[in-house]
Amino acid sequence: MPKLVRFVIVNSALGVLIGWFVAAGVVYFNINGFGDLIWGSSSRVAAIFILLMSFGSTFGFAVMATAVMLMPVDKDEFDKL
Repeated sequence: MPKLVRFVIVNSALGVLIGWFVAAGVVYFNINGFGDLIWGSSSRVAAIFILLMSFGSTFGFAVMATAVMLMPVDKDEFDKL
């Protein structure tokens, strides 16, 4: 697999995991009553799915974009990644 493709996939996956942990924290610590809304809902699975997808995609794109913007320009420095 090309190095740049692996770079993007790894950083996107890292961002998705961070997003999932933040979403879990929001539900677990019941921030603004959000945990009560999720656990009191009749469609709990759909609510958790939507929450994980939205947080995962937002954080995934943010981490990937940050990694690309901070990527070294010099080829020798990029080869060290």
